[in-house]
Amino acid sequence: MKELNRYIDNIKKGDPIAFKYFFETFYPKLMALACRFVEEDIAKDLVQEVFTNYWENKNELAPENIHSFLFKCLQNGCLNYLKHQIVASEYEAKIRIAESRINFLNENSDANEVLKQVLDKELREIIEISVNKLPLKCAQAFRLHYFQDVSRKEIADIMGISVRTVEGHIHQALLFLRKDLKDFLFLIFML
Repeated sequence: MKELNRYIDNIKKGDPIAFKYFFETFYPKLMALACRFVEEDIAKDLVQEVFTNYWENKNELAPENIHSFLFKCLQNGCLNYLKHQIVASEYEAKIRIAESRINFLNENSDANEVLKQVLDKELREIIEISVNKLPLKCAQAFRLHYFQDVSRKEIADIMGISVRTVEGHIHQALLFLRKDLKDFLFLIFML
C-alpha cells in the first residue's frame, strides 16, 4: 500500500511512469470486472474511460479512496452502457415495426404502382434530407447500418473507430431523426 501511495503522489505531480505502473496494476482487475457485464471490446473502452476519468480527477482523490473510485466508475460505466443498449434496442424495434407496417401497407395496397414508387421515393428523400443534417461520421454510420445493413462491428472496421463509438453515432442519429421526423412519422402511422 505504501508503494501504491508513493506512485499516487507521483501521479498527482504528472509523472507518466508512475501512471504507467498504476495502469498496469489496476488494468487487469478492472478488465476482469468489466468483462463480467459487457463484451471485451466494450470493456476496453470502459476501462480506458475509468483511467481517463482518474487522470482528470487525480488531484482531488485521496489515496485511500482510489480503489473505490476506480471500481465505482467502472460499475457506473457498465450500467450506463447496458441501459443505453436497452433504450437503443427498444427504439430500433420501434423503427423496424414502423418499417414493417409501411412495407405491409405497400405490399397490400391496391394503389397504383406509380403512386407507390413516388411515395417510396419521397420517403427516402425526406429521410435523406434529415440524415444530411447529421455530423458526417454519424450520418455515415447510420447509412451503413440502416441503408446498407452493415453490422456495427463491420462499421467500426470500415470507419476505424470502436464499436462503442459506432453505437454512439447510431444512437445520436436515431435520436435526431426521431425528433426531426416526428411529424412525418406521425402521418405515416395515421396512414
